[in-house]
Amino acid sequence: MIKKLRSNWLTIALTLVVLFSLVLSGIIWTDPFQYERPHRETTSTQSQQFTTQSMGDVYLPTTIVRTNNDGKQVLLYSQRANLVNNVKKNLRDWKMGRTSEVKTNNSDVYLSYLRNRHSLMLNYPDSVSSDVFNETFGQSIDTNRVKGINHIVIPLDGGREIYLLRDYHYSVYRVQISQGDFAKLPKSGRHVQPIPVDYKIIKGHAMMMYPDSFRLPKLAYQISNQRINNLSTNLLSTNQHTSVTSHDDGGKTIYTDGTNRHLVYDHATGTVDYENDIGHSNVVTASQLYVHFYNTLVKTGMPLDNIRFDQAKDHHRTFIYRTYVEGFPIINTDGYGGAKLQATQSGIERYWLSLYTIQVPLPLSGETVKLPSTTTVINELHASSRFKDITDLRVGYLWKNSRPEDKVVKIAPTYFVKYHNHWVDYTELLK
Repeated sequence: MIKKLRSNWLTIALTLVVLFSLVLSGIIWTDPFQYERPHRETTSTQSQQFTTQSMGDVYLPTTIVRTNNDGKQVLLYSQRANLVNNVKKNLRDWKMGRTSEVKTNNSDVYLSYLRNRHSLMLNYPDSVSSDVFNETFGQSIDTNRVKGINHIVIPLDGGREIYLLRDYHYSVYRVQISQGDFAKLPKSGRHVQPIPVDYKIIKGHAMMMYPDSFRLPKLAYQISNQRINNLSTNLLSTNQHTSVTSHDDGGKTIYTDGTNRHLVYDHATGTVDYENDIGHSNVVTASQLYVHFYNTLVKTGMPLDNIRFDQAKDHHRTFIYRTYVEGFPIINTDGYGGAKLQATQSGIERYWLSLYTIQVPLPLSGETVKLPSTTTVINELHASSRFKDITDLRVGYLWKNSRPEDKVVKIAPTYFVKYHNHWVDYTELLK
């Protein structure tokens, strides 16, 4: 027997290898995910994403308004096409030249450009620098002349110029176009729903109004929950040999690296408060903040697919980023799906981040919400004693509170008003 085993050992070994391979293949075919998870966990510990949105993507305009020959304006809305991204790709092939100032400090003239007949207008939720415009659209307009941009007006009458509008001081700039394909710009049609709008200037800045009631769909998404250990490592780790320590304090975990940085994680809300004293000598200038904060977002490992720049405040030293769906911001009281980044002139940097983001859209059975006209909303609010403290109004999606165990979130469209410098669902002020 032993002699037979010795003489046939190679055949037996090969047989065992084949049998083991068949068993292993069967396990993988029946449950492939258990063999994918280790790879996924390894990639999630990277300090940066493998494929991240470019800086131009994060600072894209969020809405497109088309003004017809008769002066009527419509918001171009689509659930199937990324219209703004399509315009961006088109404009990157254009050749823009000389920039000149048209008019400043005249609200009537400014409003006429906001309503420029037979034109397409791209709108930012807040002013961005001309450096951002150049980065996004691959151009080199005069950044010394144009300090900020809220709207990009593209006349469709065959002219060779576009206009850059800045709400501050009602500034209008003309940019000459030597090459550009206007025919590829989006219009109403299949998969593009026109929603009537009307721009007005209210309390010193341009506001998009909805003159009629309209419908928007309810949406559902799977929630992605970033790991706090990965985020803390991304923010606290350096090339220096520093060790990160942590301790629990009630419902919070506090991480420190033994130097100037610490991070507080709130278990109940899934939010992070990070602070770093970089010192006076390392303060980032205001013109560099767009790049600096974009690099910060990338460093956190936060999924940036739907993240857009939303607002600058505190003398443009604090930037707010939100998740956007079909051109509308997602808003909630705990900052889910977004980030607030601050760099003070005294050398303190603070970041407020959420571990929760939306990723995979889920089907809903065609549920929609009918929203009233903006005038109706304003009239309802006017009856409230809080009306005097409202400074702005917009349409967005409400994401109500989530818990760590939640896997899916449903969001619904509503009006939001800026009340004491915070965006709140307008119905809260009517109670």
